[in-house]
Amino acid sequence: MAKSKKADVNNLSFEDALSQLDTVVESLEGEVGSLASLVDQYDRGMKLLEHCHRQLSDAKQRVVKINDAYEAIVTESTSPTELPAEDQSDELF
Repeated sequence: MAKSKKADVNNLSFEDALSQLDTVVESLEGEVGSLASLVDQYDRGMKLLEHCHRQLSDAKQRVVKINDAYEAIVTESTSPTELPAEDQSDELF
């Protein structure tokens, strides 16, 4: 059953995982229950947190790739190497 819960967490969108994490935190902050139940909730919360971190990291990597590709296009289209050699030396001074 533990693997099933982990698989469930991995299938959640970032927004759903974050919402569930908020619910777990609120529950842990206000709940007085058995130690086993609290530890199970904490474990689920940590899995949700890990999933959110992984999703954020993946999104950050995608943004970096997009920016790198855009910068390469802009740099390529404005490169001074397109000018003849004598024109380049005039541009430098």
